[in-house]
Amino acid sequence: MKEKIFKNFSLKILSAVGALVLWTVIVNIYDPTTSVTISNVAVELQNTESLTDNDYTYEVVDGSRINVYIRGPKSIITELKSSDIVATADLSKITAFADYVDINVKVVKDGRELNNVEVIPRTTAVRLQIENRLTKEFTVKYDTDGNPEDGCIISNVSIFPDVAKVTGSSSAVGKIASARVTLNTSGRNNDFSENVPIRLLANDGSVIEDDTLVLSRGDADCVVSISKQKTVRIVSAGYTGKPSVNYLVRGIELSENEIEITGPVSVVEGINEITIPASAIDVTGLASDKVVSVNLSDYVDASVSFSSDSSITVTARIVSENSKEIEVPVSKVRLNNLAPGLKAALDTSVQTLNISVKNNEEESRGIDSDDISLSVNLASLSVGEHIVTVNVVVPEGYSVDGVYRVKVIIERDQQSTTGTEGSTSGPVVNGGTGNSSGQQATTSSAGGSSIQAGAGVSGTTAP
Repeated sequence: MKEKIFKNFSLKILSAVGALVLWTVIVNIYDPTTSVTISNVAVELQNTESLTDNDYTYEVVDGSRINVYIRGPKSIITELKSSDIVATADLSKITAFADYVDINVKVVKDGRELNNVEVIPRTTAVRLQIENRLTKEFTVKYDTDGNPEDGCIISNVSIFPDVAKVTGSSSAVGKIASARVTLNTSGRNNDFSENVPIRLLANDGSVIEDDTLVLSRGDADCVVSISKQKTVRIVSAGYTGKPSVNYLVRGIELSENEIEITGPVSVVEGINEITIPASAIDVTGLASDKVVSVNLSDYVDASVSFSSDSSITVTARIVSENSKEIEVPVSKVRLNNLAPGLKAALDTSVQTLNISVKNNEEESRGIDSDDISLSVNLASLSVGEHIVTVNVVVPEGYSVDGVYRVKVIIERDQQSTTGTEGSTSGPVVNGGTGNSSGQQATTSSAGGSSIQAGAGVSGTTAP
C-alpha cells in the first residue's frame, strides 16, 4: 500500500499544486474581485429619542445621504443595489460637546449580512444642528376671503381649537408671529361651518413652511355666524289718556328717528320700522310734558341687537290750548361760550324746531319765527355729543310753552386761535366767549330736566 502511495510522489505533489493554481486561475477568470461605488444611500438615524426626550431638536446638516464604496466578488457586487446597503447613525452615542455621530455601513442581501465584501462609507459621520426644543401656544385668529352679501356682516366666529401648540427648535418657533385660518366668506348670507388648515405666519405676513415644526393640530373647525345689518325707522303709535283740562298734546317727539339693527338675516329682513306702542306713554291729567325712556329691544325679537344704545327718549309735548306753534329754523340757534380750541356744530337732521308760544296779553301783536331768538350755552362742555337746553327769547306779552333741546357735536379745532369771537349764529361755531342778548327768556318747566331730545327730534302730532 505504501509503495502505491509514494510511487511517483513528487509527480503527485506537482499535480496537486498545478490543480490548485488552475482552480485559482479559473475562479479569477469567471468571478474576479471588483469594486463599485453606490450613490445616494439613505442614512437611518437610530435612538433619536435620546435627544428629543431631553427637549432637544436636531436638523441634519450633512450626511443624510452618502456614497458607499464596496469591494468583493464580482458575482456578488454586480447584484447589489442601494437598498441592500444599510447605513445607520446612533444618536445615543453623540456627546455633549459634539455635533456629529459616526456612520456604520453593512451589506444585507436577502436578509443576510454579507461578510465577504469590503464596505467603506465615503462620508463617515452625520453632522447635526442641535437646539433646545420649545413649545409655544398661539391664539388662532381668522382672516376672511371675500365679502359677505351686501348688508350682511360676520357677527361671530368660533374656532376650535382656539389655541395652536407649536413645538420645534427655539430658532424656528421664534420666527412665528401668529397662527391664523382663512375663512371663505364671499357672498355668504347664512351661518356656515368649515374645517380649514392652520397657517403659521412670520412678522412680515409670509407663511412659514418648516417641516421641523409640529402643530398639536393642523386644522381648525370654524363656525361662522352671518347677520344682517339694517337701518330702520323709529315711529310712535301715539299715547294713552287725556291731559289736564285746557291742555292738549301737541305731538310726540323721539330723541332718535332711526337706528341700526343687527340680527339673523331671516329676522332682520322682516323689520322695516320699530313702533313704540301708545301704551308706553300715558298723559292722563298732565299739564306739562311727559318724558319716558323706552328700550327699543322690548319691541323686537331677542336675537336682534343694536349698534348704539337701544334706549331712546319719548316726549309727549303738552301745551295750553291757547298756545300757538311756530316753526323756527334750527339754523337760528346761536352757540355761545364755547371753550377755545374747540368747534361746535348742531345736529340738523331735522331743520326746524316747533316752538309753542302762549299769548299772555289779549292786545299783543302777532308773532312769527323772526320774533323768536334761540341760543345754547356751551360753557364747560368738552369734546363729544351733548344734549343741551335751548334758551328761547320771545317778545313781551308772550311766554314759551315747553322745554326744547338740541344735540350739539363738539370737536377739537386744529386751526383755532384763542380770543376768537364767542357768539356766532348758525349751526357751526369756533371756540370763544360771549353771550346772546335779547329780552328775558321765558321757558316752561314742562318736561323736566331728564328729557334727551336732540336737534334731530321728530315731531309726531298726536290724534
